[in-house]
Amino acid sequence: MNTPVPPLTGRPTPPEAPPPRVMVVDDDEAFAKVVADVLTERGYDALCMSDADKALEEAARTDFAAAIVDLVMPGMGGLELAERLKKQLPDLQVVLLTGHGTLDTAVEGIRQGVFAYLQKDAARIGVLEHTLAEALEHHRLLQASKRLMEEVKEANRRLGLLHDSALALAADVHPDRILTKVVALAGDLCQARSARALVFEAQEHDVVITAAAGPGAELLPGVRLGAGEGLGVLAARENSPLAVDDPLYHPRYSKRCDALKDAHLGLLCAPLRHGGVEGALLVAGSQKGAFEARDLDMLSALGRQAAVALDSATQHERAANFFTHTSDILVSTLEALDVHHPDHSRGTAALADLITRRLGLPDAERRSIHFAALLHDIGKIRIDPALLQGTAFADQSRRLMREHARLGADLLKPVTAWRDLPTIILSHHERWDGAGYPAGLSGEDIPTGARVVALADAFDAMRRETPYRRSKTEAEAMAELEAQAGGQFDPRMVRLFVAALRDGGDPRLARK
Repeated sequence: MNTPVPPLTGRPTPPEAPPPRVMVVDDDEAFAKVVADVLTERGYDALCMSDADKALEEAARTDFAAAIVDLVMPGMGGLELAERLKKQLPDLQVVLLTGHGTLDTAVEGIRQGVFAYLQKDAARIGVLEHTLAEALEHHRLLQASKRLMEEVKEANRRLGLLHDSALALAADVHPDRILTKVVALAGDLCQARSARALVFEAQEHDVVITAAAGPGAELLPGVRLGAGEGLGVLAARENSPLAVDDPLYHPRYSKRCDALKDAHLGLLCAPLRHGGVEGALLVAGSQKGAFEARDLDMLSALGRQAAVALDSATQHERAANFFTHTSDILVSTLEALDVHHPDHSRGTAALADLITRRLGLPDAERRSIHFAALLHDIGKIRIDPALLQGTAFADQSRRLMREHARLGADLLKPVTAWRDLPTIILSHHERWDGAGYPAGLSGEDIPTGARVVALADAFDAMRRETPYRRSKTEAEAMAELEAQAGGQFDPRMVRLFVAALRDGGDPRLARK
């Protein structure tokens, strides 16, 4: 009969410690056996030997806590044996026994790290046991200190990993990539054999898995879980971490979402909840043998970081989709008015992408320049449509048309998500030599994005037929750019742009 396994509430209870191991080494075998037998009766795991070489062999395969060693033995003496034993077992505590003690041997014993030095004829079992107890306590403290140092080192490693993960997750804007990173981090943080991340969508009575990462995750999106099904769902709904010794016997266990490799060795679940995000992070099968309370604490901290990053990425994705659709609407509105330049805005954006890729700009800056190129002429929707549909411009009309850069920048200024765009749009008719408008900027004073858009805009315009100008061939357009390098255009950008066109062709052709 299957019985529910309650959640873990802390560290597993450690098993009872085995008795400390002690070796007794004396060439007087009868003496060594008597001492070992008495120590065994008092609860020690004592082993007697009458040969130093055999003692070294035994120390190579057994972790002794203390050794009671006769100082004077044939072949290898007690001091040499103590030195060699300490090399094999650095924390081993050695008690030397001798009937021929001198100050010199005592000093040498201290140099070799000997814990105590007793006269053999005075080594009554009570005195010896008291000295041995002190030696074993010293051994315990040494080992506890080492364990503590290892725990501190591991805690610092985990905290460093959590810190780095927070930065890495916050910098990513793709939910799928965030989930994949979180799974890898969870396995590392908890030293688990397998890990999985799940994102849910709550419906009237059920929960549907909308996204997942980890082994077998490709089969999970779309899976519908009923009421009361799934340990991951329980952790998410209760917004509380959960630890289960053997999840297969838990009443909420679900093969459809909780079945991880080695889950029978222990399962930890942490909620992913922030804003509109609801889900769970699961790890199974501790590589250390059993999960500890701090593993659950670390997983919970990672879950909180991941949920914030996922919510931010989801909001970013929605905003990007919104602004993509909004820009498409604005461009379509512009093209309906500016009948002589069909698809010019999208063509300019494609060319700008080619230039920014060759410049090696960061992704965020490339996105801003892409949208600025797409909307560089958006100010024209605030100009008299009759001017846009004319075939030639008088001086007065030309001055009005030049206002489109300022009008476009003013139009987009209230949109905080596009805060980088107005400056680029305002300056995309500036010239490298300072003869442009509206501010007469020159050289590096012109924003990088504006120099990119100016180049892409000019090339696209030269390649289009209008009622008042024939289109140039690609070779003619590139030659014109090269002729204007250092005058109208940034010479380095011209060089990179023309090289990119010759290497990979016109990117606008791939869009058709």
